[in-house]
Amino acid sequence: MLETNRETRPVAVAATSLRIIAAAIVIAALYYASSILITLICSVFIAFVLEPPVRLMERVRIPRWLGSLLVVALTLMAIYVLVYLAYDRVVAFLNTIPRIVATVQRLITELEVWVRSLGPSASTLLPSAPDSSVPTVRLQQESPWTQFLLRGIGSVYAFTVTVAFIPFLVFFMLASKNHIWAATLNLFPIDRRQQTEDVISGIIAMVRQYVLGNILVALISAVMIVPVFIIVSLPSPFLMALLAAFLSVIPYIGVALGMVPPLLMALAHDDSLGHLVAIALVVFLVHFVAVNFLTPKLVGRRVKLNALSVTLGLMFWGWLWGGLGLVLAVPITAGLKTICDNIQSLKPFGAWMGEG
Repeated sequence: MLETNRETRPVAVAATSLRIIAAAIVIAALYYASSILITLICSVFIAFVLEPPVRLMERVRIPRWLGSLLVVALTLMAIYVLVYLAYDRVVAFLNTIPRIVATVQRLITELEVWVRSLGPSASTLLPSAPDSSVPTVRLQQESPWTQFLLRGIGSVYAFTVTVAFIPFLVFFMLASKNHIWAATLNLFPIDRRQQTEDVISGIIAMVRQYVLGNILVALISAVMIVPVFIIVSLPSPFLMALLAAFLSVIPYIGVALGMVPPLLMALAHDDSLGHLVAIALVVFLVHFVAVNFLTPKLVGRRVKLNALSVTLGLMFWGWLWGGLGLVLAVPITAGLKTICDNIQSLKPFGAWMGEG
């Protein structure tokens, strides 16, 4: 018996080592092939969402390839119209950036004067002014926020080229859905095909409800935000409300991100402290209502993740893919949970990731 334990121990150690090496290889592949994988995942999610209208066209005797083409074309047209309507307002907002910078610098100067007026002890909290007689050389580095946002896509050019493939990928996925579905099931043994079909169906339903539910939550939030923006005379209130609402959908950091565009716009046109407080307060309150009431009703029925698994998912995918990783973290983690829930050996992991 003792000899048997001694023999099995090296085998267990070797198996554990192989799992660690395999995990490291998978993480490295996810990191270095991030732009391809992000494009593929986004295309799959979009295809899941656009599948119902394609199926509806198929029911009225429209060929699937033609229905897929029409749905993709209409989606692109809707995106173009939204971009066209928002273009002038976005350009106007970008033109106000110098005024925003000047306002922020003035506020910082006033704050420094106020702190120095408190006395010598308070002045030590401020950095000392550099000696103007000594020449200084500053190296312009890329912003850490820019590095974080571009981590998963490489560069703006690479991202633009990659995104151009998404409509084609979505069309091919929709047009060839039946063939892809059958070919995917054929990859598995016959006795596991039903289980595989249940897993894929669960992921499709989860992604569809997650995406459409969050869009609905963001639209409802924007409707609640826009009256306050109109009252405080914020320029482009509808665009600012939509930006604040859709950014606030991002878990945990969304409320902070949602405050940035309207606060910057307010600083550029009106530095009234009361208006700034009103803008920040309404975004926070609407985010609180959305997270605690709207999201559980419209999204939470499928995405049953506990707070710890969501946080770990955001940390991992944000570290791996930057800003886009944060956006995709919840549906990817929920998809992994769906897989675990339908595989007997992985059900304990699915239970650990789920709500109590």
